[in-house]
This record gives sequence, C-alpha cells and structure tokens, in this order.
Amino acid sequence: MEDIQELLEIASGKKVAKLLKISQAKGKQSMIAELHALIKKGNLEEDDIVERLYGVGATSSHAAYRALKGRLRDLITTAIMDDDVYSANYRTYDEAQVNGYQQLNLISLLLTRRAWQSVKYLAHLTLRRVQDYEILPINSRLTSILASLYLGVGFDDKRFSKYQELADYYARAEWVLNKVTSRYREMRRMIYTHKLLPNEIGSTVSEFVAECEPEVKKYPKVSAMQAMFYMMKVHSLTLLGNYLEAIHTANEAEIVLRNCKGAGNQSLSLMALTRVECSVKLKDFKEGYLQVKRAKAMIAENSINDLKLSEYAITLGLQTGHYDYAYEQLAQVDRAALKRLLKQQHVEYWFILEAYINILILSGMIDPAKMQGTLPDFKLSKFVNNVPSYSKDKQGMNIQILILQVIYFIIQQQYGKVMDRTDALSRYGSRYLMNNENLRNNCFFKLLLTANKCEFHRAATMRKSSKTYQKMVSPEAKKLGRANSTEMIRYETLWEIVLQNLDDKAPDRRRMRMPAK
Repeated sequence: MEDIQELLEIASGKKVAKLLKISQAKGKQSMIAELHALIKKGNLEEDDIVERLYGVGATSSHAAYRALKGRLRDLITTAIMDDDVYSANYRTYDEAQVNGYQQLNLISLLLTRRAWQSVKYLAHLTLRRVQDYEILPINSRLTSILASLYLGVGFDDKRFSKYQELADYYARAEWVLNKVTSRYREMRRMIYTHKLLPNEIGSTVSEFVAECEPEVKKYPKVSAMQAMFYMMKVHSLTLLGNYLEAIHTANEAEIVLRNCKGAGNQSLSLMALTRVECSVKLKDFKEGYLQVKRAKAMIAENSINDLKLSEYAITLGLQTGHYDYAYEQLAQVDRAALKRLLKQQHVEYWFILEAYINILILSGMIDPAKMQGTLPDFKLSKFVNNVPSYSKDKQGMNIQILILQVIYFIIQQQYGKVMDRTDALSRYGSRYLMNNENLRNNCFFKLLLTANKCEFHRAATMRKSSKTYQKMVSPEAKKLGRANSTEMIRYETLWEIVLQNLDDKAPDRRRMRMPAK
C-alpha cells in the first residue's frame, strides 16, 4: 500500500477525482473509490482497510483486494501522466525536472515516429524552459538531439555548431556529475553497513572530496552536483568530529546552492538539518536552538525532514540538559505523520526517545503540569513490545533499551526485577561491549551492576562505583565514545537519577522491597 500512498502524494487530486468519477457505476460508489477514500484517511492499517471492504478475516493477500489495488494504482498513475506538456509550469526546479523529463519522453517517442519538425519545435521549447536550471541529463539529451537535427534534417551549420558545443559541455559536466554521484553513493554505503569506524569513513570521504573538488568548481550552477559534493564535504567533517567546520561548510553550501537557479528545497533543507545535527554533536544548546528555528523556516511541515528536525531538537534538549525543551518538542510531533511517513524501525526510535523523556518525568526532572502539550501514558511492557527491531541490534539501540528498563525499575523501587536481569546484563557487557568505542556503555553497565551488588544502598554504591565512574568520564572514554552515537542522555545524568533513587538505609537493616503493583 506504500506505493499507492506515494503516488497519491504527487498526483493531482482533481485529476484523480475526475478519473474516479468516470470509474463509478451510476448512482453507486464503486469499490475503487471506496478504497481510495480509506487510503486517503491515512490512519488505517492495510488489514483494517481490507476488512472494511471484504469483511472480517480478509487479509491483504485476498485476491479481489489485490486486483482492486492494482486498478487504483493504474488509475493514479494515469492521473500523473495525464499532463499537458505544452502548457506545463517551470517556475521551480522541481517543476522543471518533472515536466522536462515528461517532454523529453515525448520527444523520444516522436523521434521514433520520425516527426522531425515536431521534435525540433518541442526540443527548442523545452530547452528554453529548463536550460538555466542546469538539470544535466535533460540539457545533455536535448542539445544532442538538436545538434543531430541541424546536421541532418534542415541542415544549418551555425546552429549545429552551437548545439554541438553545448552538447559537449553538458556531456563533460554529466561525466563529473556521475563521478560525484558514484563517490556519494559509496559514502552512504559505508555509513549504512557500519563496517568501519566513523573516523575511518570520514578519512575516506575527505579523499573523495579532494579528488572531486577541482572539477566540481567548474560547474558552480549545477545544483545537483554541488549538493552532493557539499553533502560529502560536510559528512567527512562530521564523521571526523570537526563539527564547527562542518557548520561553516554547510553555510558555504547554502550560499553556493542559492546561486543556482531554483536550487531544490531538499538540498537546502539537508544543509539546514546538518547544521542542527552538528550543534547536537557539539552539545551547544544556544547554537542548536537558533539552527532549529532557522531550519523550521526552510522545511515543509509534517514532511520526513520536518520529523528529522524534531528528532534532532528533542535530542538537543536531552543531551544538553534542557529537558523541558525536549518534552515540548516531542509533544508537538504529529503522531499520524510518524506512522504515515516512517518505516517501522524508525518509528521504534521515537518510542525510545519518548521512553527517555518519561524516565525524566518519573525522576522529577520534568514536570508535565508546567509543560505545553501532553504525551501518551507510558507503560514499560508496551514500550518493550513496540521496539522489536532495535532489541535485535545488540551493539546499537538495544543498549539503551536495557538501560531504560533497569532505571525504570530502580525509580519504581522494583529491585527484584533489577536483580532478575543482573546475569543478563553482565553477559551482555562482556559479549557485546568490550570494544573501545563501547567503553562508556560498558562502564555504565558496570555501574548498574555495582548498584545491584551493593543491594541498592546509595552510600555503598557511590563508594564502590567511584573508579568505574572516573573511567567513564575520562577524556579517553569521551573521545572513544564519539564513535558510538547511541547515548541519548549523558550517562552522568542517568547515574545521578539512579543514585537519587537508591536507598538510604544500610543493606543489613532493610528488606528488599516488593515490586510496586
């Protein structure tokens, strides 16, 4: 169903409605229109839609439903393709790209039919409209077609030379674009596979940047090329930990992109997000707060980039101790947009953010009564069931899920449940957290185990955990920890929460408290 939702986002609503009206039986709404209406609601799971259409027990594999979905997909695709290429708009880069490719497809079709005069007219018209946007694949193909036409049909040596020169220019530029694109893809592959440390990826990407920079400078108006080049340059700096330089480079990129005609909002918004991300890495709330406000003006509301901006804003608040800011940023998020725009694993990440904020509420560090907006009630068992993907990520976010559970039980004084997890925590630390970049994670696990060994007595825990704590906050541990980005709230703060919720009574004078009902 995701493909249909994507098509609906870009199709003209009026054209879809017109085609639906044609498809309806007289006096009765057709099934295809009913399916369209249910999908447009945006808050229904696919199985719920199938059951509404075909009755309880029907699933997405139901043959009639699959056929109906195919018909709706074809109808929406028809609406997208049914545009008047001669009167299309070219006011923005995105419009020039969409309509330029549509006209290029039509030109290619006319070429196969040998409609030379129509091809010549449409190629001139299209090039005049799109040329200044420097969309290289379109410009390169159009100038090549025109050069061929003036060499053959209606030979004109002067015009042939003009368009041949342009075709050569765009061919060289396209070669550079392809090279930059290849290096950009390789960078993303290295990031996604997690086989190298961030600083190793950063060093490799900086070599890509040095390799491409002299050629990229020759084409300052090609926004697609400039955007990918600067994304590599900024990523190389962030991966190497040079966050201030990355912010300056992102500012430079914005100036370059704004000098390109109609530079895509996507590229500008990515640079804005990068500046926010670097402010989070620097743990600079003042800078981050300003960058979030600046980015808000550049990013479409309730888009994927808007959700990413909210994620960064929440993380900024959590990592700099501005917890009220983090709470209010989370309270403003459109829950329906989360489910509609993100894959399940990305939605799970938001559950972890929400769980941390609820830990701060339980510990008294956030007072919801003083906040703007509200959050759903938090239940630990429901949270654990809602994050199955991250629970499998043993060296990633599962670390934070385990920490959340233990701290929750300590705050609730359910010490027995913490003890039940002691052996598992110890095995987990020795199996998954022994590499250098996990030093802070490993230290924090040991701190939690120390609290358990001290029977959750505050003074004893503080005394026995001193060496481990000093190791966790050492410059070496913090430097190594930069390679591991799972730490949502500084462990120093989480340890304060743990200590505040331990028992003042001596271990030999108290009984383990029963779990809260």
